[in-house]
Amino acid sequence: MKTVPLRWLIVAPFVVLALISGVTMYLVSTITISNIANTVGIQYIKEVEGRIYDRVQDFMAPLNNIVEVNLNAFSHRPELLNNLIPIASRFYEQAAPYAQMTFISIATVDGRYLASAQDPIRRGQHNIAANFVYKALIMEGFEYDPVNAIGAKIQSDPTFSYDPRVRPFYTDAIKERGMTWSDIHPYYGYPALGIGLSAPIYNVEGALLGVTATSIALIELDQYLESLKLVDGAYIFLAEENGALIATSEQGELYRTADGVTTRANLNNHPNEIFQLASQNLEEGTQTLNIKGQEYLYYVRPITLKYGKSWLIGILIPSAYHKKVLTDYTHSTIIITLVLFVCIGLIGSLIARHIGKPIQLLNKAANDNNIKSIQVLPQPLSGIREINSLSQGLSSMADNLFDIMQNLEEKVSERTSYLQGENKHLLESSLTDELTGLYNRRGFNIAFDQVLKNVQKNKQQFTLVLCDIDHFKYINDKFGHTVGDFALVSVAMSLKKYARASIDIVVRYGGDEFALVFLNTDVAQVEKRLNSIQDECASTPVVKSEYITMSFGVVHVSEGSSISAEELIEQADKKLYQAKNDGRNKIVI
Repeated sequence: MKTVPLRWLIVAPFVVLALISGVTMYLVSTITISNIANTVGIQYIKEVEGRIYDRVQDFMAPLNNIVEVNLNAFSHRPELLNNLIPIASRFYEQAAPYAQMTFISIATVDGRYLASAQDPIRRGQHNIAANFVYKALIMEGFEYDPVNAIGAKIQSDPTFSYDPRVRPFYTDAIKERGMTWSDIHPYYGYPALGIGLSAPIYNVEGALLGVTATSIALIELDQYLESLKLVDGAYIFLAEENGALIATSEQGELYRTADGVTTRANLNNHPNEIFQLASQNLEEGTQTLNIKGQEYLYYVRPITLKYGKSWLIGILIPSAYHKKVLTDYTHSTIIITLVLFVCIGLIGSLIARHIGKPIQLLNKAANDNNIKSIQVLPQPLSGIREINSLSQGLSSMADNLFDIMQNLEEKVSERTSYLQGENKHLLESSLTDELTGLYNRRGFNIAFDQVLKNVQKNKQQFTLVLCDIDHFKYINDKFGHTVGDFALVSVAMSLKKYARASIDIVVRYGGDEFALVFLNTDVAQVEKRLNSIQDECASTPVVKSEYITMSFGVVHVSEGSSISAEELIEQADKKLYQAKNDGRNKIVI
């Protein structure tokens, strides 16, 4: 077989690869750049769309949740509607965490109305509105009083006749006999759009008790779209299915009022021609629009909200942007690749010359089939450290080869055993809470999924409990995190004490929240254990004379029931929330 010099063996492949790479990249860039550019553009659009989709869902979630919680509370405890004044505190606490929440209200069949209200523009202060405090059906504004719920009257607020039973939020909910969305509308006297969700309240006999509702200001969505950093010439809109605009990425009016008539801005009559053209196709998917010689990549996706409401996200970006970026990148890559391969070829030639001679000596010694030929190699063999190391290694290898073969199996066995122990330790660490020694949330998810499969397969009953420490922040703030950690460890010990070690599951779900899963245990037994836990907390101070209490949300699943982990956790969380609202230190089943 004909041999070739090492120098050419190193240099020739690099020269050939440089030519092939340059030609290939040129062909790819000129033939497929349009398709690649569109793919890049779609990827960019979907990344932006995903952020907007998540933001809208998170933004609207409190509206649904609060209506559902209040509907459930009033339906099952109609006596709460006998005196609306204490409900003011409930509404105030529900609204306080959400800057977008403008109203949370209750209207009864006898015309009484109470709401936690907030200015949709100058947000941050929730007040109370009521039409029954001093005179029936006369609306007045009041300061919120943490002690008495309804405080002093706000003199600057207007006083007017108000019967909620004739208002659309009330009449529409009763007509639909279920959750009902209001039309998006401007707030009276404020430059902001809002939307509401209302639901009729019936008692267990089916008698109408009233209507509960929430409303949020949508100005924050408009500000969010404006704040997104997009490529030059890009546009985003959020609209209803009929094209009525909710928010856009550019400044502009979303509605106009003239002669007492309010007209919403719509894509089809927008001053921007791009939006007008976009309004002609609001079907989900991607397409290309041409406007005065400018090509845009256009993407539409619906956002499905709960209870039948659907909005549209639309994104338009100029195709020239991502095509130019890809073209510039491709040309730069071709040039850099060619220069790189030429340099590598020259360097390879010098390296081949420098390392060729000592490698030939090593090759001759290795082919002599004589260990002494390797041992007598001159030291140092070359000015290259690796070649010297190779020469020394060959000498050592001959001496150690026999010993290595004898000890190899033992070393492999020891190493395997060690790695198995390390893997087990790492797995346990990843599934266990460091402070309490309980499962963490990840451990809970794995264990709970397995429990669900087993109990559904074997048609067994089980109970999920979510619980947390009442006023835990107060303990941390007053006594410090060391006492707070002690309280968490004490609670963990109590929970483990009343759970069966090899059967039930005890988890630190997060913060001061814990989860328990009792298998093959009826509700009465579970409640007895929870009462024992409460008694133990009440008799054991965490510091000095400071005791803690706990609230529990319990969901029992009977034999053969099929339900997902997410639904179970959601139900238990709602019951825990109810226990908190009922005064804490409660067990809600």
